[in-house]
Amino acid sequence: MEFSAMTYNIRLGLESDLETVAGILGEADVVAVQEVGNDWIEGESGNQAQILSRLSGLNHHRFAAALTIRGGTEPPEVRPAPTADDKPGFGIALLSRFPLGPWTRHRLPKRQDRQHCILSGTVVTPKGPVSVLVTQLSRNPIDRAAQIPALLRHAQTQASPLMVLGDLASEVHDEDLAQLGTFLRNAGGEDPHPSFPADLPEQAVDHIYVSKEIEVLSPSMPLPFMGSTHLPVMARLGL
Repeated sequence: MEFSAMTYNIRLGLESDLETVAGILGEADVVAVQEVGNDWIEGESGNQAQILSRLSGLNHHRFAAALTIRGGTEPPEVRPAPTADDKPGFGIALLSRFPLGPWTRHRLPKRQDRQHCILSGTVVTPKGPVSVLVTQLSRNPIDRAAQIPALLRHAQTQASPLMVLGDLASEVHDEDLAQLGTFLRNAGGEDPHPSFPADLPEQAVDHIYVSKEIEVLSPSMPLPFMGSTHLPVMARLGL
């Protein structure tokens, strides 16, 4: 069975609009979305994951908030979201053409930066379930150095086949991210094409990692779509 997977940091649709973003998301079967809001203080109002799901034709979705707003603060004070469903919420989402099974949210270690999290879910394909981890890691190297080992430990507890998708804020040969490469392989190969910044890409920070049970039919590549500060990255995979 062939299917396509995508990861895309949409930056709340601020550089474009959700309808336009949904058009590119709909080109894939399984999509990891970062920087998506649920009645957030910026970007289009409403549950953006739900809106993107409806507009893209990826009819199954999950959203996990990493951040929320402390009530009664002006200007709004951002704080870690106690639950995945907090509103207003800012976080990550999983969209899928296939049904989705059980899911959970896991907070990542926080040192100096804002809170980040993992959305752990199951995509139920016609060939069986695939474990999927969606995340966005910190650009702060101190936080990221603690988050990548935590992501690896969590990945090692998941059933195979497994995909890890997201804005990992680092490149494959960076010392920290190289740890993930000891367990999973990057669908973009040893030298993935850069995806950030979108207008003049220099850094390959948006990644799709897969376990050995998943065949990479077409390596992950950035798509020329200027709907965010990142380019969407998509791979063709096989089970």
